[in-house]
Amino acid sequence: MIDLSLLTLGTEAANPKRMLSLPEAINELPNITPNNISDATLSAYLNALYAQGRERHTPNISPINTIFLQRLLVQRHPKHILEVGCANGYSTLRFWQSTRSWQARITTLEVSTPNITEAQHHFSATGANNDITVHEGNALELMPQLPPQAFDFIFIDARKIYTLDFFIRARQLAAPNALIVVDDVIKFKDKMLNFYDYLKTESINHTIERIDDDEDGVMLIYT
Repeated sequence: MIDLSLLTLGTEAANPKRMLSLPEAINELPNITPNNISDATLSAYLNALYAQGRERHTPNISPINTIFLQRLLVQRHPKHILEVGCANGYSTLRFWQSTRSWQARITTLEVSTPNITEAQHHFSATGANNDITVHEGNALELMPQLPPQAFDFIFIDARKIYTLDFFIRARQLAAPNALIVVDDVIKFKDKMLNFYDYLKTESINHTIERIDDDEDGVMLIYT
């Protein structure tokens, strides 16, 4: 369960960034045992990770966005998930939290080595590492190496100026009847105008769901 009091952290990004080493960050999080971790214990760990991430200016999905995406996952029951941009692994673990009951496989791509190091710690600490595969590098180079039409749920949350490039590659990786979700499509629309132009030119149907707690929205595109 997500602690909705975390919504009050929405202005933290305007405050000075808190600098923590990875050992310091880990030391502040709840001590957990990864074997058969309960949903309540996992939620407490992830709530603490999100709160800490706000102080560190980590670009994690917001609580209301998390709830929205988790509901999508439960509705669609994807077996193979692709995430483009995992940061410290918070969103990846929220996806895992919703899909571990049916043993979905999650593939996540991340360019930052420090982010990957931290994410892999959290995956291991929660026992999620057996269901999550991490690829380090530029997603635009990694995506063509993945099997085509292999993923039934794709979440794009990486550098906004490359959204069109991510999307074109994602369409090749999407299975029939897959769902592609693009994050931050309102706040950063000016950085992805070519993406919007492409959707219009190619007559690609899409919907935008507003996410109130971060004054943004996600775009849903069904393949």
